[in-house]
Amino acid sequence: MASDNIWLVIIILIPVLASYILSSNAASMFISLCLGYVLYSFDDRNALSIAHSSIIRKSPLHLNASDVSINLLLLIGPAIITLIVQKHSIAASRRALNLIPAIFSGLFCALIIVPALPIAMEDTIVRSSYWADIVRQEVGIVGIGSVVSIIFYWFTNLRSSQTKKPKSKSKS
Repeated sequence: MASDNIWLVIIILIPVLASYILSSNAASMFISLCLGYVLYSFDDRNALSIAHSSIIRKSPLHLNASDVSINLLLLIGPAIITLIVQKHSIAASRRALNLIPAIFSGLFCALIIVPALPIAMEDTIVRSSYWADIVRQEVGIVGIGSVVSIIFYWFTNLRSSQTKKPKSKSKS
């Protein structure tokens, strides 16, 4: 049973650790995961067909992209870009506070990624004892995670805009 839970724990911890190590804004990551889910929900079939046709036409090796890889790219691509672009955007004094939206990001990440995984891996995770608890709390994870992320995002941006000093014009 513990081996069933390990993949779920890894999926949840990766966003938490990534935002902490990179000092990236986890609230922005949560919002980016929401964007990824919207992209995946509305455009997964079109993206798959475009990717397959362009890879087959342009690749000299005729590599086939797997549907799982494309779906995962749609789901977590915006969050990965956000983590990289916002590297070092959280002050050291706020890194512990940043863990709150990071945990919600990890939980939401699990909720959106697990159904897009290969069937065998998805079945292993769905059988885990923790998965049922996470699914049962899905509304709370999304709702509270959204509210926490928006508030954290507002205060982070409000604080940074207040601390920026206007450039003084030098008299020539």
